[in-house]
Amino acid sequence: MKLVLDTGILMLILKGDPRVRDLLYEDRNKYYTLMLNLIELYYKTEEKLGRETALTWFNRVLGVDDINIVSIDKRLALEAGRIKARYRYLLSIVDATIIALAKILKATLLTTDNRLAETKEVKVKIYRV
Repeated sequence: MKLVLDTGILMLILKGDPRVRDLLYEDRNKYYTLMLNLIELYYKTEEKLGRETALTWFNRVLGVDDINIVSIDKRLALEAGRIKARYRYLLSIVDATIIALAKILKATLLTTDNRLAETKEVKVKIYRV
């Protein structure tokens, strides 16, 4: 199964949340996130926990071989733009792009953000915080 990890899920993994602690050890799954989500992870972590933790967490995600970190290409940019236009007031550009990635990959999006399930573009599994 292909799973796309939103920033909130990355944060839960890094915090050791029991609901997602073993997520990356399920061999049958393939995991994806965006470099944009690493940007979001860094700045949100620096705001709440400081620069040292932000840098540590950023590098920890980069070091996980099982997470494929995707850069934005033309196809992904176009799909993200379409989704952002459709849901202009509901989604940030990062949210639109992670949904576009899940759509292109035909993957399930794992998130902590209830709004992403409102789009109906992809299958979404929400982890409540």
